[in-house]
Amino acid sequence: MKNIISHKVDNIFKIVVQEAEKKENICLILELLKQDEDYFEISFLNVQSLPKEIVIALDKIKNKLTIFTNETTLKTYLMNLGFELKFINNQNLKLKTLNLEYLAIGGSAGSLKKFIEIVENLPPSQISVFIIMHHKSDKSSSLSSILQTKTPYYKVVEAKSDMRIEPATIYTAPPGKHLIVAGGFIFLTDEEKRNFSKPSISTTFETLSNEYRNNLLAILVCGYGSDGSDSLQLLQQNRTTVIIEDPNECEAKPMLENAIKTGKYDLILSLKKINDYISYFLNSELFDKAELEILLDKIYDKYGYDYRGYNFEHIKRRVKLFYSTLKPKNFLEFQKIILENKNIFKDLFLNISVNVTTFYRNPEVFKILKEEILPKLDSFMDIKIWCAGCSSGEEPYSIAIFLKELGLLDRSLIYATDLNEVILRNAKNALYSKESYKQFLKHYYQASGSESFSKYFNNYDSFVEVKEEIKERILFFRHNLVEDRKINDFQLIFCRNVIIYFDKDLKDKIFNLFENSLDNYGFLVLGESESLDTHNKFITIDKTNKIYKRKV
Repeated sequence: MKNIISHKVDNIFKIVVQEAEKKENICLILELLKQDEDYFEISFLNVQSLPKEIVIALDKIKNKLTIFTNETTLKTYLMNLGFELKFINNQNLKLKTLNLEYLAIGGSAGSLKKFIEIVENLPPSQISVFIIMHHKSDKSSSLSSILQTKTPYYKVVEAKSDMRIEPATIYTAPPGKHLIVAGGFIFLTDEEKRNFSKPSISTTFETLSNEYRNNLLAILVCGYGSDGSDSLQLLQQNRTTVIIEDPNECEAKPMLENAIKTGKYDLILSLKKINDYISYFLNSELFDKAELEILLDKIYDKYGYDYRGYNFEHIKRRVKLFYSTLKPKNFLEFQKIILENKNIFKDLFLNISVNVTTFYRNPEVFKILKEEILPKLDSFMDIKIWCAGCSSGEEPYSIAIFLKELGLLDRSLIYATDLNEVILRNAKNALYSKESYKQFLKHYYQASGSESFSKYFNNYDSFVEVKEEIKERILFFRHNLVEDRKINDFQLIFCRNVIIYFDKDLKDKIFNLFENSLDNYGFLVLGESESLDTHNKFITIDKTNKIYKRKV
């Protein structure tokens, strides 16, 4: 099974992409997007960033294209470039299912381990769960007894006719019978096999969907054959959410591949992400404002990162999503994990931290840079500049353009670093929307730009791309200001709006790193809300614009 699936449904050419960084996958995607089709629908599942070649190819067919993604980072990136897309995440699914009350899971060969993992990870709730597994004829049913040992929160029973459906109960379909539901009761029938199967996943899915509609979540896991696929159109009509396990996780893939070919599903997810989504549905209020404020206080005390001034709703959304991936028993356990495991805190940090930037942000700073600071670097044979916390790349590209205009770029090298690897990949693409470009243009001339700004960009329908002559003088790579060591000696360091949320000890540690990384009389530029007033190893050059020089 490849990471890329393509098929045609109702004159729509559908492409599902689950990996887009490997060279062979990039080539395949580009070939698929070149096909002569009336309309394309491409879903990027668990893909956080795209190479520029794919973005450019998407732009060429954007008038006959719908894009789906379940990753916030990719959604934001593509929307900023002017693409329209449909975003499917746990919150959207939450809206679709309204109130998750019923869960149906179907599979055959290789599915027992999947059922066990899902049941083990189910948080306490009042939902009713239905599990349909194809049984071998020579094997007696022991599924219910196996699953009962895996959960303390649910009663597990083998379904029987005329059994009332109860909350907090898991029902397993017995071998040799079809399981249907009606009026809040279970019925077992002896009808002919469907899709060569009895019990049939399709039969149970359809009756559950007709009964519970958008309060049902249906999940397909590993198996052979095509059982389940022919029920998906009805489930879609009933607004039942359908999730298909990623076939790459299974040896028995045909059941999943056949379901994907129908195009009648909501998401393709790894089993881990399936468990995360279920947990999210069942945990609508994980914590209150007071609990979150206590956690933020403790994060500040423990790690020195101050998120207490962030927008509360932004923090709440990010923490809630991260909470669901860890699956703690309660918020107290979540707090303990964050405070005792530094690596897990780092992951949370990446989820929360967003550094907004633009070309020539604060033009007056760049005016001083071009007219007073950069000309002083002309005396160096090799000019090295560090943009620490470069985010999506606008700042290092801004500096490189001014170096070009001063005739210094060919002997300059800009180190552009950030903690977030996904945003670094976007920065390397150097693609920016035309709407943003209008703002860049205004800032460029305010900052004393002296050329035709358009000469530095390749022009596309929806966006512009920084030209290679500018990009080739910039090295993008990951670096942690708090933990990583000095990377070189520099004549100029830019670090703007990065350390504003750090406490004094962390700031001092970073300022010491900068001091050790600067040549004698090297320059440091900070953000408008940041300051070096208490640090005695730098001379203030421009207090208003936060420009400093290293003391010797």
